[in-house]
Amino acid sequence: MPRTAYVAELSRLQSDAAASYLLLQRLWQADEQQVCHIGLRQHGRDLGQLHLQRLERTPWTELIELRYSQQVDHPLLHPLQMQIRVYHDVRLAEVVSCQQQQPREGRYAYPNEAMFHPDEKVQVNAQLVEWLKFALSRGYTPHVTFEPDH
Repeated sequence: MPRTAYVAELSRLQSDAAASYLLLQRLWQADEQQVCHIGLRQHGRDLGQLHLQRLERTPWTELIELRYSQQVDHPLLHPLQMQIRVYHDVRLAEVVSCQQQQPREGRYAYPNEAMFHPDEKVQVNAQLVEWLKFALSRGYTPHVTFEPDH
């Protein structure tokens, strides 16, 4: 049976971007914050910290770095680093870099040199939604550092 080409799921990508925007707004409510640290806990066990840092700010967009650092070894949680572009005018947020690799295309031939999945962009944006939901449900007392915008 011939293999059909992957077609990007634009509706899913847009709904994940809208969900990410709303979840980020709920998680990081103070507009003047430059850095937000959120401890993660499940079943009384500390799982590590989620760090959000504003790297860049313009009137309509922001670039935010999300990092997860582990305090204890967990079989399902691994260190993570993402850069997220937030578009305030359209209320969307998308991953522009994950683990220091930039999935820019809507689809990739498979196999490819970077070993991206055919739907890599959809997967990393869905992963962002899951992380933000997890932080909202399992996060505790954010430690906020106020630093002025430069």
